Amino acid sequence: MSNLAERLLNDLQEAVRAGDVNRRETLRFLRADIKNVEIERGRPLTDDEIVEVIRRQIRLRRDAIEQFAHGGRQDLVEREQAQISVLEEYLPPQLSADELLQFAREVAREVGASSPRDMGRVMPVLRERVGSRAEGRAIAEAARQALAELGGGAGSLMNDSSAR
Repeated sequence: MSNLAERLLNDLQEAVRAGDVNRRETLRFLRADIKNVEIERGRPLTDDEIVEVIRRQIRLRRDAIEQFAHGGRQDLVEREQAQISVLEEYLPPQLSADELLQFAREVAREVGASSPRDMGRVMPVLRERVGSRAEGRAIAEAARQALAELGGGAGSLMNDSSAR
């Protein structure tokens, strides 16, 4: 069992003993999702893979928050936000926007990128280097910004309009 999986189990047991319903239900749902992925892959997950599952859970809850807010269900919005807070405790420390942009600039130089058209060459290397210390959306934005700087800024406007 990975360190993170052990920590999740211990925290779940503590939440049950403490009667913390939100933490208990959030961790149970997360552990069930982790177990499903383990069955799918036929092996226990590494800590990095568990972090990916946690990020997916957070994304799903953020999507649900949008839907609940649109439907006027503030009670459900608050519940989802509380669950996100629990899940975020298990993520590694995140890079700041400036740190992420610096990584993106370095990768762009290393792969010889010269314009926003080189996004496909920059992203895989940048994702590998950053790992679980930033979300995919933030990584892509840093790469876009670094490439726009290389392309003189005009590419940024082109890239933003094509993303819509």
